[in-house]
Amino acid sequence: MDFPIFSGHTMLRPSSIAFILLALLLSDSAVAVSSIESASTCLTDSTNGRDRKELVKWIFLAMSKHPEISGLASSTPANDEESNRRVGKLVTRLLAEDCASEVKAMVSEHGPASLSQAFEVLGRVAMQELMTQPDVNAAFSGLDRFTDQARINRAIGAK
Repeated sequence: MDFPIFSGHTMLRPSSIAFILLALLLSDSAVAVSSIESASTCLTDSTNGRDRKELVKWIFLAMSKHPEISGLASSTPANDEESNRRVGKLVTRLLAEDCASEVKAMVSEHGPASLSQAFEVLGRVAMQELMTQPDVNAAFSGLDRFTDQARINRAIGAK
């Protein structure tokens, strides 16, 4: 049973909740600024699916080091080193070659901290691509079995 969010125009399944939560974790509430948008677009346009998968893998490996998560994932120091090497090369290429002028303008206007905003967009795009893979989508759908949709519908006033 689905529940509507926007007057019946969009249906949100409980498995979508996980995607929304993940998107919120990767988002920033700052208002987009032209030079940041330009740099973000360049970073995204200058990467391909393989690049974005490497970035997601690197994020996953880094997150797996948290004590609460480390028991759920295994990685060797060699895996970590290889991921760092690949993403290091990717970041260098993006900042020093592919998007150098856009990044320079953004940093000049907003300071070095603006790099995080531009990379958030790239990270969001990479995660969205990963989420569309059928096995990943199926794993998130496992949440459906444990979500009380009727209770959620009542809480949000849905029919």
